[in-house]
Amino acid sequence: MLPLTADSPPAEIDALRARVAELERQVAQQSAQRAAAEAALREREQELDALHETALVLMEHLDVTAALQAIVTRAAQLAGTQHGFVYLANQGARVLEARVGIGIHSTFVGFRIAYGEGIAGRVWQSGQPMVIHDYRSWPGRAQGMDVPNFHTIVAVPLIAHGDVIGVTGLSYLDPDTAPGPDIVELLTRFAQLASLALDNARHYTAARRQAQELDLLGQVRTALARELDLAAVFRTVVEAVARVFGYTQVSLYLLEGETLMLQHQVGYHQILQRIPITQGISGRVVRTGKPVLLEDVRADPAFIGAMEGIVSEVCVPLLDKERVIGTLNVESTGGVRLTQADLQLMVALAEQVVIAINRASLYGAVQRQVKELDALRATMTEISANLELDALLTAILERQVALLGATCGQVGLYDPDSGDLHVQVSYNMGQDYAGTRVALGEGMMGRAALTRQPLVISNYETWPERMETYTTLGPVTAIAVPMLAGDQLVGALTVGDSNLTRVFTEDDVQLLTLFAQQATVAIQNARLFAEVRQLATTDPLMEICNRRHFFTLAEHEFERARRYGRRLAAIMLDVDDFKRINDTLGHAVGDRVLQGVGERCRTTLRHVDVVGRYGGEEVAALLPDADWDSAHAVAERLRAALADLAPPGGVGIPPITVSIGLAVYEPPDSIDLETLIDRADRALYVAKHTGKNRVVRWGGGSAAAEELPPAATRSIKTR
Repeated sequence: MLPLTADSPPAEIDALRARVAELERQVAQQSAQRAAAEAALREREQELDALHETALVLMEHLDVTAALQAIVTRAAQLAGTQHGFVYLANQGARVLEARVGIGIHSTFVGFRIAYGEGIAGRVWQSGQPMVIHDYRSWPGRAQGMDVPNFHTIVAVPLIAHGDVIGVTGLSYLDPDTAPGPDIVELLTRFAQLASLALDNARHYTAARRQAQELDLLGQVRTALARELDLAAVFRTVVEAVARVFGYTQVSLYLLEGETLMLQHQVGYHQILQRIPITQGISGRVVRTGKPVLLEDVRADPAFIGAMEGIVSEVCVPLLDKERVIGTLNVESTGGVRLTQADLQLMVALAEQVVIAINRASLYGAVQRQVKELDALRATMTEISANLELDALLTAILERQVALLGATCGQVGLYDPDSGDLHVQVSYNMGQDYAGTRVALGEGMMGRAALTRQPLVISNYETWPERMETYTTLGPVTAIAVPMLAGDQLVGALTVGDSNLTRVFTEDDVQLLTLFAQQATVAIQNARLFAEVRQLATTDPLMEICNRRHFFTLAEHEFERARRYGRRLAAIMLDVDDFKRINDTLGHAVGDRVLQGVGERCRTTLRHVDVVGRYGGEEVAALLPDADWDSAHAVAERLRAALADLAPPGGVGIPPITVSIGLAVYEPPDSIDLETLIDRADRALYVAKHTGKNRVVRWGGGSAAAEELPPAATRSIKTR
């Protein structure tokens, strides 16, 4: 090409100018492309820097929630918005739960949507990104969520090992902002990081949880190996669970009858001491024997809230050979949802708790048995030392109630003559039931006596076979055992407790049975002692005091009369012509006469009077607080009663009569017992020599008695 000159044609000049313009345009275009490429490169570098920085942040955050928060915040910043979210999938429940939210999505943390519901549910279902413009008018939005004030929303899946494990997304408030494919691509890259972060965090969390579980189980095993006290076992388990895993509410219940009874708890402001097995999640676990995970307590109407704000509950049964003996409960607050991992941990812990309970129960049973046997031995030592039957029965009643830690009881003895039980003593039964007759087979006591087997009733008030006599007893749980001496029925014991939650166990039955055996021995000993004492103090023929015992009691009465300034009358009685009866009819008939005299003396005189065989056919008696007139009236009544005694031996036998001498001690008389009886004896002598079958006073108007010479008196031996 020739250079242009001033003489060049205009056409060439125009062509050259056009060529230059084209070159300038091309240069400008190349410059613009280079600038765009440089801008894209810078944007890519920024994204890479952001991704790199995010990756570094993720390396610092092994906590799932913190990692997701960092991812959503970075992605939103690069995408030009302030609003983002992450939902994580619960495959078992087939729901997505909002775990992280920034901007307007922060209010939806904890919100749940179903598989295929809303944009997040559809992305979970399809596994593909999704963009919705004008979300407010989109008919597929999630139900139950207030429509947020945003216009466009983009969501992408979180995929790990080929499975959708969650959904992350961003939203825009400005209708003019329409995120393009680059935003979707950006969010997808961040989703890959989020998936990686979730996978790493979950592995870390699982490893940490496993370490915590092993540590907790190790702590529990170590602690339980040291603890032999049940209360300490319960405290150790509950507090270790709360401390190691940070559970906010933990409780442990044991089954007693039809009720779960609280043993220990942490974290509760209110206390549910008792839970009937017909109520609540715990009751369901007891009835079914199956553990329960309740991620959202609002979803189950059976949930009983011990306090406000509870979100989730795990309740597992304590199983001893497939028998439910209690429950271990964990509840969470503050938006924390318990998971299958929590359930599995509680199941593992429950096994350790049952082992510890059995070990502690065995130890406690041995210790309790030792204490009970010690208490039984001490009780029987104290009871056996008491040989007075009335006092012994009272002691038996008190000890049987105390031994079982009960509130009431009674003791009944068998009467072989009437063939029934006679209640001797009762305690705290609304009224005194002493004297009540109980037929064999009637009520608890009669049933135990008839069957000769222990009987336990959970509530006597509602027992169909209760005795209507016991109207004041009220509701009690009760136990009755027979008292047996070999095959011989001696009586029965009953013990009751007004606490109807009390369950009398086989151990209680065995303990009371052992007590009844020892009590029977003590009662037999007391009866034997009474018989021996009766033989030692009673005249076997007349069945009144023998001479020695009479003077022992007489000295006591005389000393009391002198000390308190009271009168004391003395009677001396002699059967008239007794020698003739013996000589004529024989000593056997004479003995029958003396038996009749003894019987009339016992029935005619008062129980406070002291009466004894003085010697031969003579009887002596002391009448406390009797003056001359009252003593004379008693003596006359006694004489008349004896005169009415039919003579043994048949027709022709003269009637039985007695002569009686009477004397009275009146303060401030200074005489002694020997003198008082001597005066009555002198009066008797007068009666015998002035016609017999009469009462004669000494002194006090009896001149004949007063004038007897000393030679007429007989020697009186009071020992």
